[in-house]
Amino acid sequence: MDALSEAQRRRQASRTFTPPVPPPDQPRSNTPRGSERGTPVRGDVEERRLVIAIDYGTTYTGVAIATPARHRASLEEVDIIQDWGHGMDNHEKIPSVISYSLAPGGEQQWGTNLSPEAIAMVHTKLQLDVAGPSEELELILQALKGMHKLDFKYIMEASGAPKYPCKGPEDIVTDYLTRVFENLLQALKKEPFTITDSLRRTMPVDIIATVPAKWGYRAKDSTFRALQRAGFNSDTFPRLSEMLLISEPEAAAIYTARYEKEKKGIEFLGKDESFVLCDAGGGTVDVVSYQVKQLQPTFEIEPVTLPTGKKCGSIFINLKFKEWLKWHLGEELYQELDQAEESEQEQGQRTTKISSHDSEGMRMRELMKRFDIQKRRFRNDPDKEPILINLPEPFEDLNLDDRVWGGQVTIPYKVMKSFFEPSANDIVQLIDGQREQIEKRRTRLRHVFLVGGFAESVYLQETIRRSLDMRRLDLCIPETSWTAVVRGAAIFGIEKSTNKTLTKMSACGRSYGISHNASFSEISHDTDDHYKDPLTGAVMARDQLVWLIKKDDLILSDKPKKDSFSFEVNFPKVGSRARSLPIYTYGGPRDHLPDRLSNAENELSVFHTIDYDLKDIPLQDFTASKSGLLSRTFYVAPMKLSITLTPQMVHLELHMNEKSVYSKRVMLDAQAEA
Repeated sequence: MDALSEAQRRRQASRTFTPPVPPPDQPRSNTPRGSERGTPVRGDVEERRLVIAIDYGTTYTGVAIATPARHRASLEEVDIIQDWGHGMDNHEKIPSVISYSLAPGGEQQWGTNLSPEAIAMVHTKLQLDVAGPSEELELILQALKGMHKLDFKYIMEASGAPKYPCKGPEDIVTDYLTRVFENLLQALKKEPFTITDSLRRTMPVDIIATVPAKWGYRAKDSTFRALQRAGFNSDTFPRLSEMLLISEPEAAAIYTARYEKEKKGIEFLGKDESFVLCDAGGGTVDVVSYQVKQLQPTFEIEPVTLPTGKKCGSIFINLKFKEWLKWHLGEELYQELDQAEESEQEQGQRTTKISSHDSEGMRMRELMKRFDIQKRRFRNDPDKEPILINLPEPFEDLNLDDRVWGGQVTIPYKVMKSFFEPSANDIVQLIDGQREQIEKRRTRLRHVFLVGGFAESVYLQETIRRSLDMRRLDLCIPETSWTAVVRGAAIFGIEKSTNKTLTKMSACGRSYGISHNASFSEISHDTDDHYKDPLTGAVMARDQLVWLIKKDDLILSDKPKKDSFSFEVNFPKVGSRARSLPIYTYGGPRDHLPDRLSNAENELSVFHTIDYDLKDIPLQDFTASKSGLLSRTFYVAPMKLSITLTPQMVHLELHMNEKSVYSKRVMLDAQAEA
């Protein structure tokens, strides 16, 4: 049974779809029927299209749908998918959880429909964004912990294999988004959308994806590729117009500012007024400030500060609770409770999983549901009674000294507060930093909007409000704060023609690389490529392929994709210094890239050849060296090739010690790239 909001039911009668591409000799109006959406002004009518917004979150994911026939949006024009299929709890969002465990009862093994014994992958989104060496080291440490520091005893117990597929974060996200996509296709056929497969294939479509404000290219690239592989692509939507990217706080600001403006009237948020938007999600918290640029005929805002953010969302409270619980119960009992650390008995023997992913078993999922209820209610009240949480089966009768009584764990107020304080204080600092940025613009601040799942926390609300009260600032928490991001993303897609800056996403159509001679390795190279360099005497591997940009890499319209490769060129004291460097392209799948020119040259195309000559560079600028055989002097030129790719062209640059020796922009053939 479909879960429909009252607003959705009101719109059902007024929504009638007509073929979006009428024959040339039979022009057909695409003006929306019904009075609720209003009558578009002349010049505002467009062909009816499908707008899909996806907000993939650390803890929950939401999808919004709109079918506008004009480029101006009303808040009521956006529908949120609430029917997530058989066995699911129908809510406006679905947990960002997937399991690879067997489903003995026919469970879907994602979202809320998990089998009792399922080990669920959680918080995978955060693993897409590794910002620097410290976070990379943290992932390595997590991996070593999950593999019990490669202890041979545990590897033997696990039969040398993990308890679920060896998949990276991008593959897990792809699998999860595939389930979301499959459910979307089914939802489109139902009320209030009733979009048939044939209509879907003929309608213009825009897809909008949200990402945290401070996410780097690698995380955006993985998210884009996961969406494409999941089915959000031109194969499913032949008339896919654009895939757009919007930051989560910007999407939330677009919706929240309009919502509050319509709710509170003309006196709220006047022209040129600034406000702060804090999107407090499960993993990341993003804060940015906006200014109202226009009230009529459409409500428009623009960012006026640099966005700030941090990984200090609500899951970090959960993690601190788990750390405390492990200390409170002891390592052995905690492992029995957390089935993601220790698996169930298997054929009479306890087996240990090998994994580096965040995951939760049935017992821990049940316990965290109970903790989440207390987490939302918890407030800054020292006189409040300690929090009591019942442990799941089979610990319902557990007695453990004075720590557990009758299967019940007691969390003192100070301990619970310690779970919240780091995240809450970080968020207050982020908001205050935005206030300082606004005041440097010689502008006053009146309102701070708090949205996202973490916004439901009473403790967080009280902490932020106490900080704002000192400065006489107003904290606004919209009733629809949980879905503000995905609703705003849909509005952004509807009104894309009025937005001055759009970040469009497209996939690179080919892989770009070069061939070079590498130091020979018996492990990495084929013996057929082995040779001894006559000039240097070094043992080398001939014509090894290196791919700088790969097919399906994300290409952003507002930020070029750039990569580089460093290599050395050797030459004698007397002789030519002219060289050629072909740039090869490969149109096959990125996971089948060739690594040797000798057995793949016929599969490659030469995109461009860089001809360069180092004759005008003084010898003293090179590094002099001698071969071990004849002690002949030769010179080494450290080279660096850079490739910059935009949707329209490729910029090739070659440098020697920061000195440019070649630079050329090569325009792309749009058909060849498609």
